[in-house]
Amino acid sequence: MYAPNYEFVIKELRTEIEDIVEKDKICGLAIALVDRERIIWSEGFGFTDFTKKEEVTANTLFSTQSMGKTITATTFMIMASKGLINLDDSIRKYYPEFTVNSKFGDKEEEIAKITFRKMLGHFAGFTHEAPIGSNYDDTPCTFEEHIASINNIWLRSKVGSEFAYSNLGIDLTAYVLGKIQKKAFQEVVKDELFHPLGIVNATLDIQEARQQTFAKGHIGEFETPTVQVPMLGAGGVYISVNDQAKFAMFHLNKGKVKGKQLITEELFEEMYKSQFEKDGIKLPFGLGLYKESSINNAEVYSHGGGGYGYLTQHTWVPKYGLAAIVFTNDMHHNERQLQIARKALELMVKEKSKPSAVEVPFEKLKRLIGSYYTYRTNMHYASIENRKLVIYDTQGNRYLLYPQNDLEFLTEDNNKIKFVLGEQGKAKFIEFISKGNFRTLKYNDGPNDQPGPNEESWKKHLGIYEFSSYGLKYYFGLGQFNGYLYLYMNDKWRLEKYQENLYFTPDGESLILSDDKLIYRNFTLTKTDFDIDELLKDCNSSKFKREVYKGIFNSVVGILYYSKGFENAYDFILEAIAIDDLYHDLLSSFGILLYYYRKLNEAKQCFNKLVVLDENNEKAKIMLKRIEIEQE
Repeated sequence: MYAPNYEFVIKELRTEIEDIVEKDKICGLAIALVDRERIIWSEGFGFTDFTKKEEVTANTLFSTQSMGKTITATTFMIMASKGLINLDDSIRKYYPEFTVNSKFGDKEEEIAKITFRKMLGHFAGFTHEAPIGSNYDDTPCTFEEHIASINNIWLRSKVGSEFAYSNLGIDLTAYVLGKIQKKAFQEVVKDELFHPLGIVNATLDIQEARQQTFAKGHIGEFETPTVQVPMLGAGGVYISVNDQAKFAMFHLNKGKVKGKQLITEELFEEMYKSQFEKDGIKLPFGLGLYKESSINNAEVYSHGGGGYGYLTQHTWVPKYGLAAIVFTNDMHHNERQLQIARKALELMVKEKSKPSAVEVPFEKLKRLIGSYYTYRTNMHYASIENRKLVIYDTQGNRYLLYPQNDLEFLTEDNNKIKFVLGEQGKAKFIEFISKGNFRTLKYNDGPNDQPGPNEESWKKHLGIYEFSSYGLKYYFGLGQFNGYLYLYMNDKWRLEKYQENLYFTPDGESLILSDDKLIYRNFTLTKTDFDIDELLKDCNSSKFKREVYKGIFNSVVGILYYSKGFENAYDFILEAIAIDDLYHDLLSSFGILLYYYRKLNEAKQCFNKLVVLDENNEKAKIMLKRIEIEQE
């Protein structure tokens, strides 16, 4: 069984969070990543307010706003598991004086249909806000005054006829739970949920919250008034990410804590079911939670919150036993920070989904190192890093391989890669087997190869060759490397001698040498002096030529790199960019080629230059981040 290592996940998230806090000028942020048994990582960023006197930690309390709806629904399920209340009970059973107005026939019949299932599932026909104590009314009021104001409101739709997200049903449920236990709702939550889960610092009382490390709400640099949220059930919880993590673990363990089942399995399953269906379509709302789009075919659930200067998100994947929690005390920015929760889970699920591996002796891995190629595929290179086999390709992809035996491997996505050996136990080719696809790449060359024959007769043939197609010239190079004859442009293919002046590439294409010509794949290339200045001058002669030279220049960069080195190729790119900005992509493709050859400092130089020229180039930023991680 593969043991996940979340080190790189945490590192990537920390880097992105620091960037978000700085660029979006977020006051404070806290995050926790959780599995069924532990907090994988929790940390605070920024400050509790803009005086910057107190730093946010993983124990700092935030107002979680509507995220508290899940806590209210969970508390209800615990009490229902004790037989104190039922989902399909009418509110009138416990709150007989409750009343609303309705234009949908007899109002008493409508009120009778208002059950806790409908209120927790948002299809009780309520509007979103109460007359007193809402997101748009900062007049101080008690929870009881807030609840009393709901009496005699008008229903917005027939009970049970449509989904309408509402604070009122959740708050009414919370109020009834207090009536049943004959205590304030905040005490019910502490006794029924917080204490059994070991949550000791969370509260629904603003005064209690302020006695601890507490993040004040902000809208930009405006500090929102620190007042009691009157909607206790719908959004009145003050909690830290470390304590919210305990709540997350409770859900990941299906309502069980310390071996005790606080919520029956039946009720726990009911909580996660879609509660409302229209025209055969099930809405993605359960009871106090929301179903998101899946991750790796696994169901994802969440609830967020926003208001009073806070934005919060709690997202979890039951199948993988993982959850992510993000709190911020600033509303005046985009919601990129809340997307961190989703991204964190995607990264953790990917890490946890990696295949298991067997140990393979280093010497057996070493024989597989080298480049592999077949026509119309990207060149691939197998390398060993930290005693593990890794494959790179010339598109900038990286595949860490998980050995199943000494020749068969799985990628992180569970695609199969099989190495086949030839004579003397040397690698001959690789088979890539993925869903609906099969490719064979032939061995090209590698660091374990003995030097070649370095024939004297090759020297007169070495140089640059050109051919014409549709009026445009294209180029190849013929050179010697490690005593072998190579054909090259973007990629570099070793030639195997078959007979005098007849050679074959690794994938079986023929190449015939003559005095000043090559015949490669049955088309003829002629030796040329290859004047770079003339090439650039011709490119600059018209807009049309600048556009069509883009692909040609890509090959020229490779030819210059293999024949004259990095500086010559890099300088050529800068000269091309001086002609037209459309050649920015040459820096990207060259950087990726250098990354393929593990020339990380040179690759970094290309991507850094590209970011200077194009600050919005996301590909360059991704590659720089990857190189930074690999160099540490």
